[in-house]
Amino acid sequence: MPDYNLVSLFTGAGGLDLGLEMAGFDTLFANEIEPQACETLRRNKILAHLAGEELDQFVREALTQRCFKRMSEQERELFFKRIVQIPKKPYLQSASIIEGDIRDISSESLREKIKGRELFCIAGGPPCQPFSKAGKRMSVDCAKNGDLFYEYVRLVSDLKPKWFLFENVKGLTFTKTEVVYTVCLDCRKEHVAPFRVRQDFINKSATPSVCRSCDSVNTEYRIKNEGGGSLKIILNEFSKLGYKLYHNTLNAADFGAPQIRERLFIVGSREGKDFEWPKPSHCKPNSDQGDLFSGESGRRDAWKTMREALWNNQHPIYGRVDSDKAKLWVKNVVRPHDEPVTWNLDRPAPTIGAHQGAKLAFAPYGVPEKQIFRQQWHTKGRRQGDTPPVPVEHQYLTDEELLILQTFPSWWYLHGTRMERAFQIGNAVPPILAEAIGRSIIKAENN
Repeated sequence: MPDYNLVSLFTGAGGLDLGLEMAGFDTLFANEIEPQACETLRRNKILAHLAGEELDQFVREALTQRCFKRMSEQERELFFKRIVQIPKKPYLQSASIIEGDIRDISSESLREKIKGRELFCIAGGPPCQPFSKAGKRMSVDCAKNGDLFYEYVRLVSDLKPKWFLFENVKGLTFTKTEVVYTVCLDCRKEHVAPFRVRQDFINKSATPSVCRSCDSVNTEYRIKNEGGGSLKIILNEFSKLGYKLYHNTLNAADFGAPQIRERLFIVGSREGKDFEWPKPSHCKPNSDQGDLFSGESGRRDAWKTMREALWNNQHPIYGRVDSDKAKLWVKNVVRPHDEPVTWNLDRPAPTIGAHQGAKLAFAPYGVPEKQIFRQQWHTKGRRQGDTPPVPVEHQYLTDEELLILQTFPSWWYLHGTRMERAFQIGNAVPPILAEAIGRSIIKAENN
């Protein structure tokens, strides 16, 4: 039987791993630095083996923990009903879950976990905040986390998996970043400088490099501010390892998620195998649903909407949903005047961000224009507090609703406070998208 074993880095709440395991992968090792996310992973491993009274007791004990103390009785009831659902398939059962900084993980310790097997895949994405629009697109220079991708590169270099899957925000494809080039003064060719050389150059401590083309040491460094420079730097590091690289930006809505969520993926093959990206199964309504890029059936479904995914029959509190009035609302978040704060339900959800998931709410009767005006600022400096708040009937999205929008199983356990749980969901890769990519990797491996 094929051994599609996996080492997972920057695992978070497990969205990427879930999808890859749905495709046939087996996670051997999962590393995450955030304690709440690690507890999420550990408890989901335990839950898969519980039933009956043991499962009920597990949920009752979970609700006594400090992070759940602020739950209302209604939230506690929903939590209980959600978690006691019996999963159709257990996940992460082979995984050793290691809590800690990736910088402290040695390649030798991972080899011991793999136990002599050939490593099939390394998958994961460094924390996206330094690269993202919400994080001011600080690219690979962010002092806190911007160089964590290099730790990923280190482990790929040392462990030499047959494949790797690198995930991050699409902002890497257009972020302006200073790219350092090694320029040969003899053959006049230039090459992207290695990341460590780049950092030394920025810190004014770089030594001359050897030209890749003619081996001359008569070189100098030049710097260019380029759109997509961060991606170029990252691809250069992987290409030096000898992997054949493929990169693409995929939208989770195109694969059945009820959410617009575009992510950058880089796939690498150690053996230089040909890889094809998965074909979308869904598309924007009224577009050509039978085009050349459709799935195996030759025709794509329309994007899945929030109403279909969450409230097709009725809302559990407000009953029948009036699509002409009801909105998804991001409460108490101030946006530039050209960015929406409400969305119709007959469309996919907007991208669920790590910091805004806890503020998404269902507004059954809509949001008054005066409140929308308060949340939209402009260059003259209008602030939300300049005008009094406007009452809005609303209900925050539950954990289950956020999980469904991200295509997690509705029973997936989340550990932490409400904000910590929403943060984990918002940082995750939708499993349905990860599964599609995983199937494409396995297909390429077997061709």
